Amino acid sequence: MSGEYAEVFRRFGIPAQESIYPYAPVFRGDGVAVKRTHSADGMGRWVRRLASVGFPVVTPVAGPYRIGEDDWVAYPWVEGRAYECTPEDIDAAGTLLGRLHALGAEPAGLSDFRWPDRDAATVEEDVTGLDKAMSAHRPALREEVLGRFAPRLRAFMDSELPAVRQARLPWVDASMDFKANNLVYTEAGPVLIDPDNGERVPRVLDLALAVLLFHNDLGDRLFTRQEWEVFARAYLGEVELTADERRLWPVALRYMLLEWGVWTVVNGLETGDWHDPRQAAFLTDLVTVDLERFALST
Repeated sequence: MSGEYAEVFRRFGIPAQESIYPYAPVFRGDGVAVKRTHSADGMGRWVRRLASVGFPVVTPVAGPYRIGEDDWVAYPWVEGRAYECTPEDIDAAGTLLGRLHALGAEPAGLSDFRWPDRDAATVEEDVTGLDKAMSAHRPALREEVLGRFAPRLRAFMDSELPAVRQARLPWVDASMDFKANNLVYTEAGPVLIDPDNGERVPRVLDLALAVLLFHNDLGDRLFTRQEWEVFARAYLGEVELTADERRLWPVALRYMLLEWGVWTVVNGLETGDWHDPRQAAFLTDLVTVDLERFALST
């Protein structure tokens, strides 16, 4: 991999190396992590605004530099430990996401979330991808999973999408990738170290995405009901959801499961995730989860 990033290494003055992260190019220098970013100017303004109000997030120390077709930045390397799935760590993560969402959205900064525009062909690609994943790695679950997902995927544009898009929901600036693998736990609490997928998005969708994929890349399952209750209690200590958000919470969960969850499962065929026992267990929980596990308490 290192050869194709020679200009990145030269520009940031770091030695040629392999990525420290298996899913995307991330390189370590002297006290920094070098990585790609998108919407570089808006992203920089956003994370600096977060830092200015005391939110624990990395902010660029060098860049952005346009290299090839991508923008690259250097963030400070944060010393700390990984998430340990304890009630304390889950509580701290829920509080952090709540603090982020409580800040709302700035008029100028991150780009708006793009609503999907899917046709029959792209839907069938998802169904075929699920079929391949289940047939190859969980054949005993194939019929159950396809029976559950195929009708929902085909109805998505007429059901989940308009229900969320047409509702008057609060929008926030969010990382759209809030998961355990993107947090470093320090003595002062967790720090968000990968904000680079940030967008302005309906708050409830970002919460649903976090719930479903928080353990992706790091754990072997989704939150249990008890863990979700810890996370939700902490989150709701910082944010008061509107009546519409509470009403649409089950729809938001289905929305993100059908869009991002299915993509994660199918993409696992290309990344090799299905050959990793831990990640395969996570993906299996994702396609079989009863979303009632994540009901909001009244």
